Amino acid sequence: MMEAAAGYPSVFVVDPTLRDVPFVPPRRRSPKKWQAGQLFLGFLVLLMLSGLTIQAYLLISFRKELDTAMEQGTTNATAEKIIQAPPKLPLKRPSAHLTLEPPDTAIIDGVLQWEHQNGFAFLHDMDYKAGSLICNKSGYYYIYSKLSLAYSSCLTKHQRNSLFTHSIYKRTSRYPKELLLLTNYITYCNSKDSEQWHGNSFLAGIVYLEEEEEVFIKVTNKELLLYKDDSVSQFGTFMI
Repeated sequence: MMEAAAGYPSVFVVDPTLRDVPFVPPRRRSPKKWQAGQLFLGFLVLLMLSGLTIQAYLLISFRKELDTAMEQGTTNATAEKIIQAPPKLPLKRPSAHLTLEPPDTAIIDGVLQWEHQNGFAFLHDMDYKAGSLICNKSGYYYIYSKLSLAYSSCLTKHQRNSLFTHSIYKRTSRYPKELLLLTNYITYCNSKDSEQWHGNSFLAGIVYLEEEEEVFIKVTNKELLLYKDDSVSQFGTFMI
């Protein structure tokens, strides 16, 4: 009897109140570095979208003002007369719109030269000299430049994957050297089988200009510039 009883395991009494205690997993914590990076990225995206919205609003506002001014000044004029002798536009803010000069005078000392009186070109409360727009009133200005480009000897002259630079500079008496404001790099002749290449370069931004400061355009290769008409390449600004 003693040997038979010894074959059974001992019985222990467990407190029944502990049976219903739920298992609580440890709390997970998100890495702080990941959260900070996500917030910073979101801030950059928001800042970029805000900048694009502001630029679009400024362009639309100026375009409406320009359209209104042209309607007031050209009630009885034909399109041909407008191109030959554009009326004086009653613009409220300093502004300018220039078109590219012909090829033989398009660049002097590396600076693009512009038509500032004829065709669609105009100056309002601003001056022009040797390729530069000269500020007459201090303030923030929206500056833009668009160039149409083409090259027809990519294979013949072995110009594959060459680089074209389009830049806006500022000249001021407070600094001895010209200051780079905006630049764009274009790779042209980037097709290995094509002799022809066409492209565009556009620059735009908001810059603070003091009175008598100048802004101008430089490019690295004038052979790429197109001179078809006034709508091809432009340079301009308006006060915001």
